[in-house]
Amino acid sequence: MTALSMWWTVGWAVGAVVILLVAILLLTITGLARKVDGVAQDLVTDLDSIARKTAPLQNVAATNNAVQTITRCLRIARGGAPVVDRYSTSPGWRE
Repeated sequence: MTALSMWWTVGWAVGAVVILLVAILLLTITGLARKVDGVAQDLVTDLDSIARKTAPLQNVAATNNAVQTITRCLRIARGGAPVVDRYSTSPGWRE
């Protein structure tokens, strides 16, 4: 009967070790997840800043199209032949 009661204590000890390991792993994973979340928040803040700083670049195509239109109209107004750019890939102006 004493041999049987000894196995219960071994089982409890193994169970306690397993639960302790699971708790340590869970705390480690939670800590790393919080660290990753902090880094991700920093990256999102940086990307938002970059988006705000590069927003004026969205107007470059419209400005280019306006300059080309003005240049073409000035050539026509001065009596020159209009220049047709067949190879233009800009979606802003087509003839």
